[in-house]
Amino acid sequence: MFLKFFLIICAISICVACKEKAIRTLKEPVLGMEFVQVPSGTFKMGATDPSMNSDLINEVTISREFWLGKTEVTQKHWQMIMGKEELHPEKPSPFRNTNPNYPIVSISYFDVEKFLVRLNSLSENYQFRLPTETEWEYACRSGTTTPFYFGSSIDSSLVNFNAEIPSNYSFIGTSPGHPVPVASYAPNAWGLFDMHGNVWEWVSDWYETYPEKGNSNPLGPETGKEKVIRGGSWYFGADFATSFSRRRHEPRLWGFSIGFRLVCEKKP
Repeated sequence: MFLKFFLIICAISICVACKEKAIRTLKEPVLGMEFVQVPSGTFKMGATDPSMNSDLINEVTISREFWLGKTEVTQKHWQMIMGKEELHPEKPSPFRNTNPNYPIVSISYFDVEKFLVRLNSLSENYQFRLPTETEWEYACRSGTTTPFYFGSSIDSSLVNFNAEIPSNYSFIGTSPGHPVPVASYAPNAWGLFDMHGNVWEWVSDWYETYPEKGNSNPLGPETGKEKVIRGGSWYFGADFATSFSRRRHEPRLWGFSIGFRLVCEKKP
């Protein structure tokens, strides 16, 4: 009996070790940010129902693997590059200097571009950018087809979202009412944290409706008026936190629940 129990425990340990080994990570040297390798593949992007907060299903291919931030960029990361100066004193972040591991918020798309210029100038071997909208959803889904990588619904033990707002995707509950330190909740199957909730995330695409036919590695239109944000936040309900939900936002504007995460690439 003891031997049987011992063999079961060993088998479980081996499976866990194999699962951990399957997730490849990279730690860049400037800020110490960790990145997870996202494999290539094809997936169905968007929603199946036109009443949902997204465009309808479109099959898309990601033809090459890429490295995506394990977490959202934190206040600590931001201040190491941009300093502690408040960029928008007319409408400052209510969470500034609250916790260094909170995701940075109250930054516009144009602010993120300035951050990237400085970070890329400091990095010897790597360069950084925002993910495309397709890369973001593909990584968020991590092989799943349900509205969340947890399944068809969420609760406040799984995601930092506004559980007081009624939704078909959640039960009414309580929420923190503010961002929480990154990686406070369970990751998805590819080792990425907070793809649902916590803070919205800027992506690189200008907003447009999805094309009728699938394609490979879409970049979105070259110009536009509004950028896309993804993932929902602590301030919004479960409807906005799904894998497929998309929202448009002017790049010059910021909000107290909008942040970002990065893609890391080797310099040529």
